[in-house]
Amino acid sequence: MRQLLASCLMVGFLAMGTIAHAGPPLSYDQIRTAREKGEIRSLRWVMHQIQPYYPGRLLDAELSRKNDRYVYRIKLLQPGGYVSRLMVDAYTAEILKARSRPLEKRKH
Repeated sequence: MRQLLASCLMVGFLAMGTIAHAGPPLSYDQIRTAREKGEIRSLRWVMHQIQPYYPGRLLDAELSRKNDRYVYRIKLLQPGGYVSRLMVDAYTAEILKARSRPLEKRKH
């Protein structure tokens, strides 16, 4: 049983590693073409899908492509002062990677 669990975890980590470094952000024309072809959904739709799991205010988002998959890289300010960075499938809204950290206080 432990070997099965370890194998599943390893496959999961390897899969995350293949999408961890998405390519450069897409241009407006590339995004429009992908939307017209039905390959991606709007950022608004994706945000609505993930909101129950990651509430907060959108700080930044960009769309890129990695391994024939469109992904949104999203940065949120969550309640309690946490900043979350998410990598989300641009069609299914599946959360592929998530990382959170406390908002750093700047020293003057």
